[in-house]
Amino acid sequence: MAKKTEGLSKETLKKYKNVLFDFGTRINKQVTAITAIDIRRWLNTNSEIKLSTVRYYISVLRSFFNYLNNEDIVIVDPTRKIKMPKLPQRIPKALSLDELEVLREGCKTLRELAILETYYATGGRLNEIRNININDINWEEKTILVIGKGGKERPVFINSRAGFILKKYLASRKDSKEALFITEKGPVRRLSKRSIQQIFQKISSRVSLSKKVHPHVMRHSMATTMVDHGASLEDVQNILGHSSPNTTQIYARVNIKRRKDAYLRTFK
Repeated sequence: MAKKTEGLSKETLKKYKNVLFDFGTRINKQVTAITAIDIRRWLNTNSEIKLSTVRYYISVLRSFFNYLNNEDIVIVDPTRKIKMPKLPQRIPKALSLDELEVLREGCKTLRELAILETYYATGGRLNEIRNININDINWEEKTILVIGKGGKERPVFINSRAGFILKKYLASRKDSKEALFITEKGPVRRLSKRSIQQIFQKISSRVSLSKKVHPHVMRHSMATTMVDHGASLEDVQNILGHSSPNTTQIYARVNIKRRKDAYLRTFK
């Protein structure tokens, strides 16, 4: 209930519930008796899980025990002794402008092209763009209101190219649905996340690109392009909807790496 009042999405709340249910089932102790050793044992039950998943589990448990501690249900928070594993710093694999043009050539329908251009222009997350309604678009201001993590609203921007393609796509539709992106076959409904991912896979399969193409790659590509063209990290952070500036710092490293690569190509 406490997490629900914080405005977390149903999907996030469900994930929290699943983690805590698995933890409680496997440990099978009163919360007041749980120790750091119990937590470590639970985290080590599956040695094949990713470090990012381990970090997420620890984050959930920290939030849970912090709540219990604040409510005086537990005196000692066992998660204080659990260290958060460090993730290796990975530079996002953004698409170059040439690669984006290749992808555009791979689009066979207006809907495919509109989806591609919208994800690239806005830098929005998969679900943020999926949930857009037509009336969320301000054509005059060239903005779209999206709902990000934690139910936070923010405006994202569409360039002239994306706006032109979107208008052509909407003009071609014969339905009255409010959703921006819909199925082409009946019953007509909003596209699912999986359907959008499959559309990116179809576009990618028609062209010869070595990089994997999915909605998040478009997000990285947009952010990288902005930084390459002199945008501040603060502006990129706000547009992407990052709650912490640390998340956006990766694009500064991307920019430096690209400059270094360009230098080395010139002065081998």
